[in-house]
Amino acid sequence: MTSAISEALQFFLHNDFKTIFVRIRAREVPPLIQFMVYGLCGGLSTVVFVTLTIYLSYYVFPAMDGMIVDGKPITDDLRAHDLLINNTIAFAIANIVAYVTNILFVFKTGRHHPVMEFLYFTAGSTVSFVISQFAGPWLVHNYGLPTSIAIVTNITASVLLNFAIRKLFVFKA
Repeated sequence: MTSAISEALQFFLHNDFKTIFVRIRAREVPPLIQFMVYGLCGGLSTVVFVTLTIYLSYYVFPAMDGMIVDGKPITDDLRAHDLLINNTIAFAIANIVAYVTNILFVFKTGRHHPVMEFLYFTAGSTVSFVISQFAGPWLVHNYGLPTSIAIVTNITASVLLNFAIRKLFVFKA
């Protein structure tokens, strides 16, 4: 681990910003840098996902704690149901953001035809998304946990599965 950190530091110290950006785009970077760039791309996708989920939960399909729906406090059942809808909409958009940033900055395309690559990428993302969807709404429905904890649960499960799927099955190594 020390050598990976040292290699990453040397990469940043010995290159100017333009060179760093060009080498990142060419995928000619130490593995730790690639993982950091993956994290940044995932972070952007996560921000898109969370922002959309929260926006939809406040303004489209009510799913936030303490909301009033039809003059009554929102039930845990309605929160869980609407959170699932909001997560699904946000997922579709965040998946596109993740795909575009991953092909621009992290992984090499070409293992599959571009259409198949996107479909495999989306299938992998969907598998991790579906798995993560059981945890969040289940916690809301069964334990009345805050929506924010359900959202963090979804993110955690997705991140762990997505990198492995993308690295091993979707893109060239």
